[in-house]
Formats: sequence, structure tokens, C-alpha cells
Amino acid sequence: MKSIQFLIILSIAALTHAVAQKDPAAKQVLDAMSDKYQKIPAFRAEFSYTMEDDGDDIDEGFKGTILVRGEKYKLIMDEQEVTFDGTDIYTYLKEENEMTISSFDPEEEEISLSNIFDIYKTGYKYVYTESKNNGAIDVVDLVPEDREKEYFKIRMEIASGDKSLQSFKVFDKSGSRYLYKVLSFKEDASITDKMFVFDKAKYNGAEVIDFR
Repeated sequence: MKSIQFLIILSIAALTHAVAQKDPAAKQVLDAMSDKYQKIPAFRAEFSYTMEDDGDDIDEGFKGTILVRGEKYKLIMDEQEVTFDGTDIYTYLKEENEMTISSFDPEEEEISLSNIFDIYKTGYKYVYTESKNNGAIDVVDLVPEDREKEYFKIRMEIASGDKSLQSFKVFDKSGSRYLYKVLSFKEDASITDKMFVFDKAKYNGAEVIDFR
């Protein structure tokens, strides 16, 4: 009898898990958010980043700016600048006055404000977690299907009114958590493809290391 009860419980748990893999309520929220940003040809956003690790008593972070046009982006921070021109990634370390160039590898692409709006569409399960702030915020969790990923969950908070992304938090398997908050966001027609083209003359004699 116990074995039968166990099988019934296991079957119910498996069915619940299967239903939650592609939660329709979560998909509705995510699709609305994605549609909003897909209609914007180019944008500029200010953001904050915080890394927390309770085990090591770590709490550090910084603020930055990101410019995005299509698949191209430029990430500007105090210590470095990262540019993706659609083919290659250029990372400039300001203190070292060093520029490294590497070919873009989709498998190694980090989660950021340049791809977070569509990341759920491939390789993720998702579930609607809660409505908070008196219904002003929808919370959705993404779980990567690839269990080899270094993180096990991304929690997104999306405004229920205008469908704008307010924040997302990446939960690492090591116990660390990486929180990105959108501080400001605006469409910016002045952002052109030319802004993502590498011009060595702009970097005052920086050492260029090309890994391509």
C-alpha cells in the first residue's frame, strides 16, 4: 500500500512539474515585456548591480550605463567598457589602458540588459511566482533547462502596468546572488550602428590584444 501511495504522490508531483515548465501566466507577462522592448529600435538605460554572498559576507556593486541597438550594445562602467558590434566583443580596461578583442560565442554570453528581454524564449522553463506591491509588480522565475549552467534561477520583476522590467536577480549555484536594477530607461534615436564600431584612435594608445 505504501508503495502505491508513493507512486501516486510521485505521479502528481511529476505532473505539477510538467505543467509549471511553461506556465501560461508567466508566458503572458514575459511576452508582453518582450513585445514592448522589441518595438524600441535603440535605448539607453542606467542600472545598478549588486553581488551578495551570505556565506562569505560579501556585498559589493556598482552602477553603469548600457546602450543597445538591435543585437549590438555598449556597456559603460567605471573600470571598464564592453562593446559588442554584432560579431566581436571589445573589452576595454581603463586602468590598464588595455583592449581585448574576442569572437562572440553565444554559449558564453552573459546575462545582461542587452539580452534579458528575450532570454526566456530558448532554453528556459518559467513560472509566475507572485504579484507584489498591491498588484504593481509581477514576479516571474526562469529556470535554465541546461543543468550545467552555473546558475539555477533568474527572478524577474516586471511592472504590471507598462510591462517594463524593473529588476532581475541571478541565483548562482555557489550561493551568490547578482541583482540588476533598472534605474532609468529611455528610447534614444541618437544611438547609431557607428557607435559600436571599434576605433583604436579613441583609446589613446591602448594595448590591443586580439584573441580572434
